[in-house]
Amino acid sequence: MADYRGFVPGPSGEMLAPTVVTPEALAAGRAAEAARINRAVAARLEQEASARATLERIDAERGARELEAYHARARAAWLGSGGTASEFNDAWPELKRRHLTAQTVEGLTATDRLVEREASALRASGRYSRM
Repeated sequence: MADYRGFVPGPSGEMLAPTVVTPEALAAGRAAEAARINRAVAARLEQEASARATLERIDAERGARELEAYHARARAAWLGSGGTASEFNDAWPELKRRHLTAQTVEGLTATDRLVEREASALRASGRYSRM
């Protein structure tokens, strides 16, 4: 590859001085730009991973609080119905599994309803017809 020859432009577009860019300098500039882009992408991916981890932690903490509250309500209902604490402790794993299954299905169904409602609103607006 031959050297690139040109002129350094001045503030008003006039050519101030001739310049020569060697293939090595051009390659070094491209490599520096690629490295800058790679660093920016890596930083962005790290930020996104951190944000995802934070959201997952918040969801897990909320879920643990909700399960704890359900445990207390279920225990009170069990004991109030004449059951014993020992019987409740034996039944808890199955009650917990059923509760978590129901909550999961309800959450997925709620998400599906929200997506369908928003898609319907977009279709009705006439702005988006490819749905």
